[in-house]
Amino acid sequence: MSRSYRTLALALVGMLVLVGLAKLVERDPSGSNSAAAAAAPGDTTGSTDVAAPDQASAANATDSVTDEVDGDSTTTSTEAPAVTAACSITTVLKVGASGAEVQCLESQLVAAGFTTTVDSAFDAATDTAVKAYQAAKSLEVDGIVGRVTAQSMGIWAGPLGPMPATDDDCPDTPHGAIVDRANQRGALCENGVITYQFPITSAIGQPDTGTYPRYAKDLNASSSFCGRYSTMTHFVAFTKGKYKGARIAFHSVPQLSNGEYVQTFESVGTPAQFGQSSGCIRVLPDDSVKIWDWLSIDDEVHVIS
Repeated sequence: MSRSYRTLALALVGMLVLVGLAKLVERDPSGSNSAAAAAAPGDTTGSTDVAAPDQASAANATDSVTDEVDGDSTTTSTEAPAVTAACSITTVLKVGASGAEVQCLESQLVAAGFTTTVDSAFDAATDTAVKAYQAAKSLEVDGIVGRVTAQSMGIWAGPLGPMPATDDDCPDTPHGAIVDRANQRGALCENGVITYQFPITSAIGQPDTGTYPRYAKDLNASSSFCGRYSTMTHFVAFTKGKYKGARIAFHSVPQLSNGEYVQTFESVGTPAQFGQSSGCIRVLPDDSVKIWDWLSIDDEVHVIS
């Protein structure tokens, strides 16, 4: 073969080799281009930067789900928030109260910088300190330590409110009633459905939770509790007291012999009156008539708190 033919053949082979190399570069299984393949050693821009947004999205998605779950549990939880102090209270406290829970309240007031004596007696000094605390925390200034004030101190271990009664709380009898002392509310039920709700004023320590049959009715009744004679109407009894065995009933707000009522109608159902009854369930006059007409013998009353 002449030299010219050999030169031409070598040129053709060289061209084929170059074309082949180009094809291999195009078909690089790594998926990277030649610029990426030529990146300096230690350059991790490729896979790490691509994965980082995915990891961040996954983390953000987890946070989002967690926030949604936390939000749902916050709005539907029936459990009291954690007590953060060394002591706790479970009932509403105001002037005249005494005991370990008052001592707990006073110790927290002192720890928060409000002046009072830690002597287990809710007196004028404690009342002043409570009102100062409430004002400082932008709470309702009434001197009454209920759920909201006690929660702000981290000492509330009592029931949460308002957690209104639901149809599930209705007794099994065709007609029935619900007593919710924690929220100072009552309700009438028909065939497992709440048909009417009303405010109440009750005792703090009784009646206990449970279901009781209505067993007696008196259109008129009277009381000499604390040395004050009073009368009440539409007395619908469903259990007995824990201390003296006296009947516990729904009835109208008691009226004293001088014609005055023991509390204003507007105050029925308010936290300030919680505990003013010795055991019975005080209701407004019109509501006492409704309850009287609604409950027959053996119809049940469900005390849920």
